Amino acid sequence: MINFNKLSALARIIILFLILCLNTPVLQAIELDITSAQSSVGKRFASKFCEAKVEGFSLEASSEFALNNTYLKFVAFPNDKKFIEDLWDFTVARIKKDCGDYITKNEENDLKDFFQEEGDIASNRDLYLPH
Repeated sequence: MINFNKLSALARIIILFLILCLNTPVLQAIELDITSAQSSVGKRFASKFCEAKVEGFSLEASSEFALNNTYLKFVAFPNDKKFIEDLWDFTVARIKKDCGDYITKNEENDLKDFFQEEGDIASNRDLYLPH
């Protein structure tokens, strides 16, 4: 005869095991989607920024042009500083590759501040949208 306490403990272990097994693919899928989003937003922002810089627009006009023509203005990011830093690193690498001759180090620093500010807004989208 099986003891009820042993059966209960065994059921808890099985349930815990199933929960852990089922959560792993979900977490991997979420991470993959975030990387995909970073890549998509970063590529588009860099492309539009460089398009404006090559045309001779100022840093401010180029960054606003890129913002208005990308998903950055509309997406909601996780409230995660590392996510924004990784997105910036990816984006600035694309900018340097595509139009690095058109941006100075000071402009890069100003653009980073702009980008981080917009990233903070995207991470706290609910604070900026009307209720």
